[in-house]
Amino acid sequence: MELMEKVAYLKGLMAGMELDPEKKETKLFNAIIETLDDMAASVTDIEEETDEICKVIDVMDEDLDEVREIVLGDDDCDCDDDDCDCCGDGETYEVTCPTCGNTLYVDEEMLDEGEMKCPNCGQELEFDLGLDGCDCCEEQGGCGSK
Repeated sequence: MELMEKVAYLKGLMAGMELDPEKKETKLFNAIIETLDDMAASVTDIEEETDEICKVIDVMDEDLDEVREIVLGDDDCDCDDDDCDCCGDGETYEVTCPTCGNTLYVDEEMLDEGEMKCPNCGQELEFDLGLDGCDCCEEQGGCGSK
């Protein structure tokens, strides 16, 4: 039995008792039943709202799974080779945002772009790999001798 049905059952029991409406006990029982009715209505409303929120969260979770698949790629690759074309090169680097301290993991492709926004605070992060030249030569891109 639902909560509202249980309260309605109690109301019916009390009505069947044919209590004197002027007695203090009857007034107390009526007040208790009225309070139970209000509480049951509130709980029922909360349950309905919670069900709606859970449905929205389930839809958002499914959408997030799709986004993860797009961003992170196919996790269903069965090969053990980190250098295969389907898995990417597997090379990731840990970067810490100087503003919020959030730790990010970026791959070489993201580093090659030279910059990105921190997903946590929006701070523009720039990646300088020091390949614009080196002290030992004038060659653009550096010689890699250091």
